[in-house]
Amino acid sequence: MAIATKTDAAGPHKWLIHDEVVHLREWASTVIHPLPAPVLSNGETRAIGSAEGSWLQLQDAERRVSRQHAQLTYEPPVGWTLADLHSKNGVWLDGEQRASPFPITPGVEIRIGGITLIAESPLLCALRELLSRLIGWGPERREHVDLALRSVRVAATHQEPLLLCAQGGNISIARLLHRHVIGDDRPFVVCDPRRVEADENARAATNYKSGVVAFAAATAGTLCVWRSRLPPDFAQVDEVRRKPTARVLLVVCSQAPPHGADIASQLIVPHLADRAFELNRIIDAYAADAIAEFGGAFTPQDRDWIAQHESTTLAQIETATRRLVAIDAAGEQITRAASQLGVNHGTLSVWFARRKAP
Repeated sequence: MAIATKTDAAGPHKWLIHDEVVHLREWASTVIHPLPAPVLSNGETRAIGSAEGSWLQLQDAERRVSRQHAQLTYEPPVGWTLADLHSKNGVWLDGEQRASPFPITPGVEIRIGGITLIAESPLLCALRELLSRLIGWGPERREHVDLALRSVRVAATHQEPLLLCAQGGNISIARLLHRHVIGDDRPFVVCDPRRVEADENARAATNYKSGVVAFAAATAGTLCVWRSRLPPDFAQVDEVRRKPTARVLLVVCSQAPPHGADIASQLIVPHLADRAFELNRIIDAYAADAIAEFGGAFTPQDRDWIAQHESTTLAQIETATRRLVAIDAAGEQITRAASQLGVNHGTLSVWFARRKAP
């Protein structure tokens, strides 16, 4: 199987999320502090601290925020920057204290006193919403979502592997992450030595048996491997991955949560059985993706049918919503819907007939 060379148009950026930061959100919460409009903020400073009258007055129960702790400045073309105002406890960026001003980019974690702020842009918000779909929207899940957001960002920007634990549909989930973090125009490759080597099709991603070959094919994109069946040459893959020139997001799939912490960056997807109260919202989120791709409509009857018949895994929900929306967009013409989905006409016909879809 030939490996096509892809132009590396993105340069050093490994993910799509480098758009303008629009707000700061407090860790594991929905408390959002919108940033001023850049056009009105060129060169002006905004104070952050505990003092009344600060642009952002932070209420820290541990009383570690100084009255005038830090200041924000908008400086084209860099964007928003943050500087410590010689505060007692300093300003921390991604766990490291920073004395000099630094740019605020999507996903960075800024700790001021006992409060951590996450810089968010529209694309990062979309990624957080996807992670909430995978993990949960409730208050008890917010810290899990923010930890997953950190893990995905670290894996994408620092060449660390991402451990993806789910009861099923790992590759489907990894592909969704790839779409939000790196982009559909970049390679998405699987290395499963138990499967035959094959090019990408509507049902499966490109697969290689050799880890080194798969890693090369995934340059500037994503490579998925299974923890339970790593390729024989995975030690070489790990060696190449550590090189400064490596540009691959390595996703290690597993169905069981890890016993240890050998992979620091982790995304653990809870079982759908534990999220029955959110099932309709999960289905609607996948339906919205399908409508954005195909057009068409999705009815409450469609949702009820999927919840009853096609909701064992997230991948099953994704497949069912895409097929129902595509058939609606195609005017109930199976052949046209199959063409849009990239599946065989007979396969789609049998799927609808066997499941008595609406």
